[in-house]
Amino acid sequence: MLLRNDLLQYTHPTQRTLRVLWIAPEQSHAYVFDVAARSADVELVALPLLQADLRAGRARLLAADPYLMVVSQELLPPKHLQLRERAWRIVEALVAQEPGIYEARLRGQLVAQATVDHGVSHPTIYRYLRRYWQRGQTPNALLPDYCNSGGRGKVRQASAGVKRGRPRKNDAGDGPGMNADEEIRRTFRVAIARYAAGHAKFSRLGAYQQMLADFFSGRRIDAGSGRVLAAQDAPAALPTFGQFNYWLDHDDDRPPEVVRRSAATTARGLPSPDPYPPGADGDWQPPADGRPGACFHLDVVRTEVQLVSRADRQQTIGRPLVYVAIDAFSHMVAGVYIGMGAASWQHAMLALAHCGADKQRYSQQFGRRIEAVQWPSRHLPDTLSTHAALGGGTQRDTLLNNFNLRCVAANDGPDDWRAVLAKRFQLLAPDAAGAPCRLDGVLDLDQFTRIVIDCVLYHNNSAPLARAGHATPRALWEWGVAHRGGSLKTYPEQLLRCSLMPAAQATVTADGIELSGVAYTCARAINERWFERARSRGQWHVRVVYDPADMDMIYLLDPNAPMQFHACHMADGGGMPRHLAAVEIAALPRPVPAIPAAPLRSTTHAIASFAN
Repeated sequence: MLLRNDLLQYTHPTQRTLRVLWIAPEQSHAYVFDVAARSADVELVALPLLQADLRAGRARLLAADPYLMVVSQELLPPKHLQLRERAWRIVEALVAQEPGIYEARLRGQLVAQATVDHGVSHPTIYRYLRRYWQRGQTPNALLPDYCNSGGRGKVRQASAGVKRGRPRKNDAGDGPGMNADEEIRRTFRVAIARYAAGHAKFSRLGAYQQMLADFFSGRRIDAGSGRVLAAQDAPAALPTFGQFNYWLDHDDDRPPEVVRRSAATTARGLPSPDPYPPGADGDWQPPADGRPGACFHLDVVRTEVQLVSRADRQQTIGRPLVYVAIDAFSHMVAGVYIGMGAASWQHAMLALAHCGADKQRYSQQFGRRIEAVQWPSRHLPDTLSTHAALGGGTQRDTLLNNFNLRCVAANDGPDDWRAVLAKRFQLLAPDAAGAPCRLDGVLDLDQFTRIVIDCVLYHNNSAPLARAGHATPRALWEWGVAHRGGSLKTYPEQLLRCSLMPAAQATVTADGIELSGVAYTCARAINERWFERARSRGQWHVRVVYDPADMDMIYLLDPNAPMQFHACHMADGGGMPRHLAAVEIAALPRPVPAIPAAPLRSTTHAIASFAN
């Protein structure tokens, strides 16, 4: 399927590269632009002809966009920013008039009016349009040509004191038992997902026993140090294996490894069906308007669970925040990121970057094998609606200039995804403080992320939407892509990720490129002998970008090639554990440097030495 901004390269009858500027909503025709053209002429072609050229091999789709202008705003000189803003003020109103701007006669009229409004010549405006269409239809396309030095975009309520259900058959001093209220069932869900992530074969008894050891063993968290401590007394009541089994069979929101006992006895070894069926119930009517990717809503919520460090499981690192990007048309979760600390715009941008990521590879990193069709979104939207708690301020301009992505502030957005996540974790307001929770002090960041992935997959593939005839978000997304998806935008995953990571100032020292007490090295630093220079001439600072959830690698920004990001790895020999988040590194004990003791000498010898 062709998308907006796709590049088609032809080798015959003449060699040329066409950019898809706009696709009609009914998928009948498209406007394309020859990126090597000397003029601002746009061609109207039938979309089936372009698709036929691709199928016949007469054209091929370029995976990387060599003309795309994605740069770090901090590296641009003020003069270049002024030139870009001046050109964008002229072009913005013109390119917004789609598809009229692509028709030659109307384009001439619009340009003539723009010359009067802005006091510039016709050739200047046509040059701006040509560069805008050639370089990916973003404001950064209007930057001066210095950036050519860059490279390619590399369930009944429980009553207190009343036990539900039948009495125990063997009540030998164990008491009547406990009610499986919503908190206990939430614990069941987390325990099931955690066990399923760490074992090749799912065992109900194994999951139950691990749950008792993890969540009902009796422990507390010291408020001052954040250390997980053993409590003196274990809980007086424990859920039974029968309760665990019952709720496991009556919960639809469970990992696909877990099969109902009735289904397991009749399957006789046959593979289970797709745990995340798409589809809709019966005859359904799609929404009258809207399309996938027109708007994503960026939201954040804090969960009531204290995570532990992967380096020291007796040390808590705080309560995570779940950042999600939701498609406003289909309500499908398009991107997700787990962050620590306060809600921030920088972490929210990593959820946006995840919208363009390979979800199959991402899920595999956390032990969840999925098919590509189960999480099909790899696109950026036209507009980003963001929660007011995220702020952003002037940083929103980066999205506009790099990806022509407009941001609007809005507190309300699709929130049906929260119900799925709330079944696993109690959700709080973004800035509220959490209360003690049975799940505290057990899960680490990887385990928590795996459970969130399961929640997202369930929501996208199995949660029916009443507004769409009970179709799932994925089914609505796929319908919209097929019938109204011509404006979806894609970018190289690594380029998108590096462009949206938070930036920081690192120090080049004799031991490496240091950030947050960790030393890194890269091929460029070695080839240019940075560390030898730092030892002889002194330290200096460089700009880097990084992922706070995994500090194994940072990326060095290159002022001379804004589209290049040099990967820097942890220096060997530092003894730093791998795959840790920034908060986990900060919680590690810092070794106190030993001060060598001076040899004992007599006073007379010391005076003589000074005199000499």
